[in-house]
Amino acid sequence: MVAAFFTLSYNESLGEYNLKRIWSMQQSFVTTSETLHDFLGISPVVAEILAQRGFHQPEEAIDFLRPTLLNLFSPFCFHDMSRAIKRLSMALQQKEKVLVYGDYDVDGVTSTALLYKVLRDLGFQAVAYIPNRQDEGYGLHSEAIERAARADVKVLITVDCGVTAVSEVSLARTLGIDVIITDHHEPPAIIPAAFAIINPKIGNSGYPFIDLAGVGVAFKLAQALLQSLATDEVGIHSEIELLDLVALGTIADLVPLVGENRIFVHYGLHQMEKTRHSGLEALLEECGLKNKALKAGQIGFMVAPRINAAGRMDSARAGLELLLTVDPERARELARLLTQENKVRQDTEKEILAEAVLMLESAPIPRVIVLSADHWHHGVIGIVASRLVERYYRPVFLIAEEGEEAKGSARGIAGYHVLEQLTMQANLLTKFGGHRQAAGFSLPTDHIRQLREGLNEQAMVFEDTLFQEYLKIDRRVSLETISGGLLHELEQMAPFGFGNPGPILACQGIPVHSVSTVGKEGNHIKFRFGVQGEQEGIAFRLGERLNELKDATKLDVAFSLDWNTFRGREDVQLMIKDVQVNADLRESAASSDVVESWPEIAVTLEEPEIEWLDWRKLQRDAFPLRDVEDQIWLWDTSECEPSLLRWNSVEVSETVSEQNFQEKLSTRNRSQSPNITRLGQAGLGIILGLPLIEEDFREGLAKLRQLGVYRIALAEFQSPLEERVRQRCKFLSREELVHIYRKLSVKAKETNPFYLGGDAEISRLDRVALEIFEELGLIRCLGGTEKIVLEWVPAKSKLDLESSLRYRSAKKRFERALKFQHELLVCAFG
Repeated sequence: MVAAFFTLSYNESLGEYNLKRIWSMQQSFVTTSETLHDFLGISPVVAEILAQRGFHQPEEAIDFLRPTLLNLFSPFCFHDMSRAIKRLSMALQQKEKVLVYGDYDVDGVTSTALLYKVLRDLGFQAVAYIPNRQDEGYGLHSEAIERAARADVKVLITVDCGVTAVSEVSLARTLGIDVIITDHHEPPAIIPAAFAIINPKIGNSGYPFIDLAGVGVAFKLAQALLQSLATDEVGIHSEIELLDLVALGTIADLVPLVGENRIFVHYGLHQMEKTRHSGLEALLEECGLKNKALKAGQIGFMVAPRINAAGRMDSARAGLELLLTVDPERARELARLLTQENKVRQDTEKEILAEAVLMLESAPIPRVIVLSADHWHHGVIGIVASRLVERYYRPVFLIAEEGEEAKGSARGIAGYHVLEQLTMQANLLTKFGGHRQAAGFSLPTDHIRQLREGLNEQAMVFEDTLFQEYLKIDRRVSLETISGGLLHELEQMAPFGFGNPGPILACQGIPVHSVSTVGKEGNHIKFRFGVQGEQEGIAFRLGERLNELKDATKLDVAFSLDWNTFRGREDVQLMIKDVQVNADLRESAASSDVVESWPEIAVTLEEPEIEWLDWRKLQRDAFPLRDVEDQIWLWDTSECEPSLLRWNSVEVSETVSEQNFQEKLSTRNRSQSPNITRLGQAGLGIILGLPLIEEDFREGLAKLRQLGVYRIALAEFQSPLEERVRQRCKFLSREELVHIYRKLSVKAKETNPFYLGGDAEISRLDRVALEIFEELGLIRCLGGTEKIVLEWVPAKSKLDLESSLRYRSAKKRFERALKFQHELLVCAFG
């Protein structure tokens, strides 16, 4: 991986800022990338990028490259979900009015539309409400709660807000309204006394994935409703039809596109291409995207801003109506209206940005930018703050003064926690909330100067390097490596966005064939690289650097890849991120937050050699343990999943959890000399049972060595049943897959789509088969977790099982496991 650092210096004589980019090369993960290349049959370039991004095992990489809805967590992992569903079930039975209270950004609007639609479809007496940004601002408001009470609302569900509304929830309780909070924002120290709180970020939420967007949390409540209160018309099978809304809100809110978010967006984009929401279809048509394969970037830069524009400039209710309408003509009318609103927003944004730049470039840039004006539109300053971060790489706090009160938006940089910094200035603020990288706040206008001074004083504790931007470059390649095949492989890593950026490659010393400006005002540069000019590249918004680059014969270039389609022909094009005549290339160590897997643990100190003891053919009562006085550690591979045991006698053993193992290891590291050769023997280790796979053997060996154990016995090595090895490798033979496929076929002939699971739990190997069938396009998962709905898809032609990454990888692991076991059984010691 490479990181390009941007250092910003102020030139007072020129009155402008100069960017100097430093490329920092980080070490590769050779063994891991080779394993991924071998198991998955992918190029070394893509294998290395996957390894750099933390995918150390083929199974992890496969789940990333082939997302599956079968991997979604149950909504009932949330501890408060059952309580929320019980209350809503009562509201349905008693025909109580339920209010969905949302937010005016895209995440809030999609959350409101999704949950309102599900409630209405299930027969609830539901109403929806989104506050006005200008008149009310963000969050739950007392006035709205009082109006809801007068309208006889009995249950209020917040979406994308509510976790900070302590007093407002208290008011609702006194007025006889039960509040169910669904939110994803960081919770304060004191959380509201709501009827139920569904937020993955609160302590002990129970949910294993914390990075859901607001619409993701709302979808989880919708899942639970559909699984619990399903009707013939609306139920689990409806879940997939909601994923276009989930994808839209998730992309727009810039949450990491990993884990469940990646699954939502992957399937949501496919659902969006055939959406059943008239408003979304009209909006795609307005953007020129109807009937096209969709990318996350297109949604983030073209579709989402139009919905956001309504809430920023006036009221978000037009965006909500668009997503809820079933009238195609009304949908087209609203889509045109939102496009017009977006144009107004863009013009306003440009004006504020120009003013902000003028204000900044009259003096040296501070560590934290805090600007305000009494004529700035509060709905746009968040976008302008993002533009200023891009331009100056500083945390930015922009404030719209509105008489004695002011409203602000903040955007951060890596390593600068916006919400934490605002918390330290809480005495100056009226209200605030948000995330690590973005937040909103309000304060008295006469506190702005103190806020500016306070934030900059706090920023003095940070190292200068915090204010240097870096661009991650995933791999150095040669020009000859670039091809359509490589681009196709890289596209498997999509959808791209925050948390999963599009891979950036780098070439050094590329021959330059031609350089020219393009665009109406010559704002962009077009390159032809290679001796014959065979490779095209485009650098947007770099037209002013033409004189610097036009005479170069060779260049260093950082770029992503994309298709350039012209007159029906597709060619690979370099989308240039940075170009230098001679890049400043620096070597650096691996990032501290990237830990290589155990086969590649670097040994920097000389370790004692392992003393191997051959007990493979001994019965357990014949183990020579009578004279062993040291601690005995047992790596037990006799079960399907290996475990570490502390063995006090032949009869008694105690399982050591991963947490206990780390505590033991930490204690040992603190108490022992750093020179490992002086530790002596820290006990006896026994690898009990022939390991099912090589990884189990190596993992056990690594744990024992970490504990300082270098006398290791191999014991009770008997060839395990092949079925156990298959289960450990998650490998199903062709015959087993055909058998399961035929069972599904019988179900589909009775009714298609059909249910699976529920009363009888879906076995581990059945799930493996379903994932393979889904990957091959033989079934579609329409929804559900414990109980799922599948749609049978007739095969159009004969399918090759080897085309499934899951099948091919498991088969190779199984074959290697058998070979490794044979080697362990016959190898000689001594």
